[in-house]
Amino acid sequence: MNISKNLKFLRLMRVCGRNMSDLSHPPNIAPAPQAGRRSCTLEQLKNRELIRVHGSEVVPFLQGLVTNDVTRLQHPEGPSSIYGLFLNKGGRVLYDTIIYRTNNPETYLLECDRDASSEFRRNLRMFRVRKQIDIDSVDDEYSPWVIFTKNGGDGELVHATHNLPELFVASDPRLPSLGTRVLAPTDISWAKLVKGFWQNNEVVATPATADNNYQLLRYKQGVGEGVQELPPGKCFPLEANADFLNGVSFNKGCYIGQELTARIHHSGVIRKRYMPIRLTAPLGSNHTVQSVAGANLGRVFGHAQNRGVALLRIEQVLNGQQELTVDGDRCYAERPEWWPRDVPSKRRVASIE
Repeated sequence: MNISKNLKFLRLMRVCGRNMSDLSHPPNIAPAPQAGRRSCTLEQLKNRELIRVHGSEVVPFLQGLVTNDVTRLQHPEGPSSIYGLFLNKGGRVLYDTIIYRTNNPETYLLECDRDASSEFRRNLRMFRVRKQIDIDSVDDEYSPWVIFTKNGGDGELVHATHNLPELFVASDPRLPSLGTRVLAPTDISWAKLVKGFWQNNEVVATPATADNNYQLLRYKQGVGEGVQELPPGKCFPLEANADFLNGVSFNKGCYIGQELTARIHHSGVIRKRYMPIRLTAPLGSNHTVQSVAGANLGRVFGHAQNRGVALLRIEQVLNGQQELTVDGDRCYAERPEWWPRDVPSKRRVASIE
């Protein structure tokens, strides 16, 4: 995808005219899957926004700010996108991002929470100092979408078939189960995306529903995203599972918050992590997870239907036999399948020492 070359063209097209508004939304009735055909969900991520960072010093600029190794994106055989976190000086998470490379080696696109877009850009500009770096939103030109199956993953559904040169397609760099990201022109319709990917109707694509959407998919995996679920300054990157989600490099040079992140990693003492949680009743105003005895074990930061994501104490929740409650009702914490078998715990580290 040649994003940098298409920006001016897309802006001109936006001025000249857009598709009719009703074409910008998926049909109300989803086609039923037919025998022998795969089924997937195509959803626009309306709560995510793309920020363009451009300049001759863009790589060293980002390298000094983000937890992951941005230089990997420079290699022809390297990934087309990486997951990373921006931290404060105390090593706590400020913003989560997916960084995408473009055909222009001096231009990268950073996906962020739409509600935090202004603060995120302000934070980036604060650190550019005298570097020749341009930072601006491309929200009026490109939008992120996601394609996933009901059980998650299977990026092969899209990579071999799409024929729209204006798209950028990349598997989610965190987990295969989170599907495939698609960066598409803002004025492209849901129907055109479907037709562009599957000309021969080899896949049945359906719009997101209340019972099948990207948010629920993330909650079932225990992956937090955005400032509501990863509140700025409230958790450390390893508590947000950045080490398990390919979001932190322990071999790169210094970046803001790096010292404490490395210290926590090498000590192995990580008392809390984000986990999926299953609710038995609608969540009220109290999001604190407690034991029956009343001990606070964590907090739910995002929830929908009977699923949620919570920052919980590993030792007490996973290794204990106690029941968990939230807002007075029973709840169940689940160990994510994608976690390594031997998740470091306080007890294990203490025994080693």
